[in-house]
Amino acid sequence: MDVQALLPVLQACLSHDQNHVKEAERVLKQHEQLPGQAVQLLRVAAEESVDAGVRHMAAINFKNFVKRSWEASDSHEASQGSTQYVIPDADKEVVRANILEAMIRAPHNIQSQLSEVFKIGVYCDYPERWPGLMEALYANLSAQDQVRVHGGLLALRLLARKYEFRDEEERAPLDGIIGAAFPLLLHIFRQLLAAPPSAQVSSYVKLVLKTFWSATYMGVPPALLERETFAGWMGALHTALTQPEPADVAALDADDRPSAPWWKAKKWVLHITYRLFNRYGQPKHCREGTEKRFGELYVAECMLHFLDAHLALMGQLAGGAFFSPRCTNLLFQYMSHAVNSGPCYKRVGPSWDQLLHGVAFPLMAFNDEDARLWAEDPQEYIRKGYDILEDMYSPKTAAANFAHDLCGKKRAHLDAFMAVVAGVLSAFARTVGEGGQPGPAEARRVDGALLAVGCLAPLLKQKKPYKQQLGPIMATYVLPCFASPHGHLRSKAVWVAGVFCDTPFPDGTNGGPTYMRFFEQVARCLGDPELPVRVDAVVSLRHFLEEMEDVSAVAPALPQLLNSIFGLMNQVDNEDLVFTLEVLVDKFGEQIAPYAAQMAQQLTGAFWKYCEAADEDAEGDDDTAGIAAFGCMRALNTLLESCSGQPQLVLALEEVLHPLLRRMLSTEGQDVFEEVLEMLSYLTYYGPSISERLWGLWPQIESAVNEWAFDYWENILVPLDNFVSRDTERFLTCAAPDYRTSLFNMVKSALTGDYGERDVVPAAKLLSVVLQNCRGRVDAWLGPYLQLVLGKLTGATNRTLKDTLVLVVADALYYNAALTLQALAALGCVGSFFGAWFAAIFAAKKSGKPKHFRRMHDKKVCVLGLVSMLAVPDEAMPPEVKAGMPQVQAGIVRLLLALRDQQKEAEELAAARGSEDEEEESDGEGAEEGDDDDEDEEEVAKLRRGARDLLDGEGSDEDSDDEFTDDEEVHTPIDPVDPYIFFADALQGLQQHMPGRHQALLAACDAPTQAALAGMVAMAQELRAKAAAEGAAGAAGGQ
Repeated sequence: MDVQALLPVLQACLSHDQNHVKEAERVLKQHEQLPGQAVQLLRVAAEESVDAGVRHMAAINFKNFVKRSWEASDSHEASQGSTQYVIPDADKEVVRANILEAMIRAPHNIQSQLSEVFKIGVYCDYPERWPGLMEALYANLSAQDQVRVHGGLLALRLLARKYEFRDEEERAPLDGIIGAAFPLLLHIFRQLLAAPPSAQVSSYVKLVLKTFWSATYMGVPPALLERETFAGWMGALHTALTQPEPADVAALDADDRPSAPWWKAKKWVLHITYRLFNRYGQPKHCREGTEKRFGELYVAECMLHFLDAHLALMGQLAGGAFFSPRCTNLLFQYMSHAVNSGPCYKRVGPSWDQLLHGVAFPLMAFNDEDARLWAEDPQEYIRKGYDILEDMYSPKTAAANFAHDLCGKKRAHLDAFMAVVAGVLSAFARTVGEGGQPGPAEARRVDGALLAVGCLAPLLKQKKPYKQQLGPIMATYVLPCFASPHGHLRSKAVWVAGVFCDTPFPDGTNGGPTYMRFFEQVARCLGDPELPVRVDAVVSLRHFLEEMEDVSAVAPALPQLLNSIFGLMNQVDNEDLVFTLEVLVDKFGEQIAPYAAQMAQQLTGAFWKYCEAADEDAEGDDDTAGIAAFGCMRALNTLLESCSGQPQLVLALEEVLHPLLRRMLSTEGQDVFEEVLEMLSYLTYYGPSISERLWGLWPQIESAVNEWAFDYWENILVPLDNFVSRDTERFLTCAAPDYRTSLFNMVKSALTGDYGERDVVPAAKLLSVVLQNCRGRVDAWLGPYLQLVLGKLTGATNRTLKDTLVLVVADALYYNAALTLQALAALGCVGSFFGAWFAAIFAAKKSGKPKHFRRMHDKKVCVLGLVSMLAVPDEAMPPEVKAGMPQVQAGIVRLLLALRDQQKEAEELAAARGSEDEEEESDGEGAEEGDDDDEDEEEVAKLRRGARDLLDGEGSDEDSDDEFTDDEEVHTPIDPVDPYIFFADALQGLQQHMPGRHQALLAACDAPTQAALAGMVAMAQELRAKAAAEGAAGAAGGQ
């Protein structure tokens, strides 16, 4: 499409008639893949004679087209399902040749679009396909035309930014850029600093500073170590740091002043000086080479000069001079770092306390901007108070952190500052004690004093005499604030109460009268007329509940607490409300049941709101909404867990949660996929049955596994296990969809795909789930299962995977030994498989413990499989197995003996833990600490080592991160089968029905093995008698 044809189409995109707009967009999309389209869009965007609106529209379309089509994307076809169009190389060459000039000459709104295209070209093509770029940049930077200089600075900034986060090897081209451009850039910087101040000059300075930031972010360029270059840049930065605010900037409106270009440039100066100090102020911590040499130069020649300049700025701040909030924040970050630098700490000397008392402390008070937000936009006040990024950039937070760092440096600073804080709080207490209330100014100072106390909590809780005085301090100074007419003071009292709720009050910790008095005050604030107070109360309430060991006293207030939180969730989006709900569910357990459905509705509603907010900020740095959405999912799963003993309630919750599951079992739910699968696991396990709508989610799981969710097999195994084990009939009989085929295909994809061996273990386990739950009903699948398993086992090297695959075969033998042996023979691997299995059974560590099949469950599965072969008829017995029957019996005995030892160790460990708990309880009743503390600690350490050895198989083998514990909460169909009784019954059956085989097995046993066999039979008789006695006792008790 040529320019003349393109102009009316772009003009139509500006129409107020949406039909015209859609048609124009369709035409543009239709012509995108024509050669030259990108060039024509650039021509229109750059042509000065074209209408400004049309140029802007061309620039936007050009930018979006380039973002989609400049380079092939690996993810495009997977997400779009179509072949991606890529702009031809000839068109790219034309764009590269003209984009810089177009960007330089364009007005700001078009320049911002074209700069994005320039950045894409730089990131994709420089230097290999754009070798002449630096020469063009240098020419513009050297020009006498201010427009060209600005364009050159903008382009250089974008070029440097490409290498901002690259490692040393990838930054190699940057050295050439710096070598060519930095001398000229420094010359421009000096000229700008000497020029009369203006918004334009400030914007140029900001570009210079941002280029320096990007070029030095990951390391020191060698050029910066040259004496003249080093001195020039450090001197220019010092000059920029100390320049006073221009009169025209100072005259700006209070709302506009912080965003003035001059203050933005000042922010970047402070950014750079702080990073230089933080990174190079201690050369011994720098990497050898250029960084260490730069650090030594910096400390020797610059550090104290920059410190003096920052002290001068602090003096201006103390004198009432204006500083933008971000600059104030950076200034305090610098001084906080200076606290921990020996030379800098010494340089400031006695002025440290002056900075804390006279500059930092006043900033911590409630201020005009706080009051404005509190009155006009309380939701925004709350958001800023709980937003992590806002906190990072806040002057108040930086001042509080400075107070903490300085008071932590030396006790004298803490004592002096606490005296100042105590003075403010004492004056407030006197006013209240005399029946008065502080005025607004005093209330603001008290607010700052309480903030200071809360921020110093880690120090005050550790240091004498403060830790002994915290209870009285709280009662004397904080408690009266709950009745203050100033809402912000009530809010601060609530916050401080939560910070110190773990304080040991004289009349009891975590539940004494004073503690409960504070708790009641916080709970009462849930009904406060001011929204920020109510939100702070919910958050503080969480801290109190977390400290409580017994929440029974709070139970009567549970309905009011929940209603308050639900009401707030409808008013504000705050993840901390969700976290408090989670704690309530965790603490009150089944008592939460009457409110479970309402809570689930609130949490799902909040979840959707947070997801929407996260999508809107998808390209931003703030992931607060995403974290909040995750918190909602976690709270919902905690809620499901608390209701697990009430199947009908779980069914009611399923009604609420099913839409969420259906939507999030897709790529949309990747960020919370583990939590989604956990939710499905609860619903499929604890509900009265698996509903039709839950079965309807199976195809979505299959689709996810096959397309993108392979890494989640560990989580996927649980709900699929539930589907098979809790609704076996549906799994076996449904034809559309065919769940048996679906399951096999998922497992096959895992075991035959190019995946890590440890990652496919859960997929293999799923085959065991089917074999154990569907005995006698999946004969047709036995061959395919075994072929798949043995095919993977042949090349497997990971011990955990090999053990798991062998256990699948053991489950197959228990399922139908004759059919399994027939399948193994057909595959021609009877001898090789059993040889490997027996080698694994008898393999031992240096300690004598088994190297394979470490869990009790694993040993039991092996025993059931091997014992099942004993009674296979001769005609169905492969010759290799028939000849190896004595070895089969020896393997069974070996496994049963190891299982008995492991069960005994587990019982001893459980008994030791029980006695340890009893000792702790008796200690808590007033026992004095004695001389046997060390012995107790040694015994505990011994028990822990024993537990680790028992559960982890000594933990030094491959896959040391595996878990080898038996999960008591997992129930399988073989749980009722006792392996000792199963073996004894098999021997008895052999004696009765196959006496020849029985006699041959006994004859092949040596004396120790015969003794072990006798012991196993005796143990089986004891277990049978014990089970019968327990059954009789249970029947009698039920009458």
